Amino acid sequence: MLALDLFVSLLFIPLLIVFIDVLTQIRARVTTINYFPVTEHTAPCTDYTIIVPIYGNIRYLENINYLHQYGARVLLTTSRSETEAFYSDMRRIAAEHGFRIHVSARLPSPAERASDHLRARATGGTLRDTIVLDAHSSITSAYVVCIDADTETDVSLDYLVGAVKDADLDIASVILTAANSDTLLARLQGHEYRMAMKIRRIMPWMISGGCHVAKREVHRDLMGKHSLFFQGNDVEIGLLAGLKKYRVGHVPFIVPTTVPSHFRGWFRQRKAWAGGEFRLMIVNIRVCRRHPFLYLYGSLFVIVLLPLRWYYVIHPSWPLLASLVLYLISLVIVNWKTRDWVLLVYPFYSLFYSLIMVPIGIASYVEMAIKYRNLGMIRVDRGQHVARYGERPDVAPRREDGLSASPWRHRRDAVSVVCSPVSEPDEIKSLVALDS
Repeated sequence: MLALDLFVSLLFIPLLIVFIDVLTQIRARVTTINYFPVTEHTAPCTDYTIIVPIYGNIRYLENINYLHQYGARVLLTTSRSETEAFYSDMRRIAAEHGFRIHVSARLPSPAERASDHLRARATGGTLRDTIVLDAHSSITSAYVVCIDADTETDVSLDYLVGAVKDADLDIASVILTAANSDTLLARLQGHEYRMAMKIRRIMPWMISGGCHVAKREVHRDLMGKHSLFFQGNDVEIGLLAGLKKYRVGHVPFIVPTTVPSHFRGWFRQRKAWAGGEFRLMIVNIRVCRRHPFLYLYGSLFVIVLLPLRWYYVIHPSWPLLASLVLYLISLVIVNWKTRDWVLLVYPFYSLFYSLIMVPIGIASYVEMAIKYRNLGMIRVDRGQHVARYGERPDVAPRREDGLSASPWRHRRDAVSVVCSPVSEPDEIKSLVALDS
């Protein structure tokens, strides 16, 4: 009996990882229903707005030079509770690069107003999704691309939006890759991201917060139904899209994003991620059950069997060593094209997350749910949000500097553009080669 338990809790998971990769490749070869790559024939489209949420500290806006090429299509969106120095820096940056600014008229929660979020990036609360939702009052473009303040792409976003337009998708996920490999931890995350992104081919609704693209009306509708709960906020958008019967697809568009190079930043990020996994897999299990593969792996093997994994770690045996060897062989097979010696450490990296971060994530979710009085329940019958912690004014209070006199004050007329084919750039050839 113990041998059977050991096989289920330890050996089956490495085999499942191999199965995910094999199934992904087979599915990609036999059907393209949810898979829409950018090719040399993709017509670029510039009728979109780039939503960049930024708050807490202007230094978090790390992709200014990258965003410069998009000019007025960039909408920096922030809250009403920032410092005067923050607003001053934001105005200066917007003026230098031609960006637009949207200051949300919605009030942050008392917990968020009282918190000191200047010391580190926020990994909780409802503020980020609140200002993204409110930004739609300043947008008239056909599409929106929501990206983090540290995300850049090698290929123009025009081609990403063009691929979504050509496929007539309502919302699409992309491929996030680790942009930096300066430390052992960053290199481990590079392998982790590559394996995780393969799943998007068969589960395209697993939207990434770092970058995703959608029709404006669809994105506004989904954000209006969103719980605004930070942990797991990105995948919630994809789950809502499925519940609303929107057409969801995957565009294998490479989006490098900066990953934490050191343990402290990684721990804060993964604490939030683990809390999001618990919220999605357990708290919202009625929604998760619509996706049996995710439900089986995320709910059962990752969370429910956590005590069993701890038991076999505390009581080590030869079968445990055998499972680690099998896990390593599986990793080498899955990552053969990108293999390096770091894979020797990856089983222990995965084991640490599985044993330590999963229970910490559960505690993190409970803490956030209590602190912000929000369980993060996913449902489509939610009406358009109003300010949770105070009455939302139709027009924000007028300030002497005029910055937030109105949520529409800094809106410019949308640039009128048409989507038309252009000559094939070299970077598109590179993107196609990477995808193949």
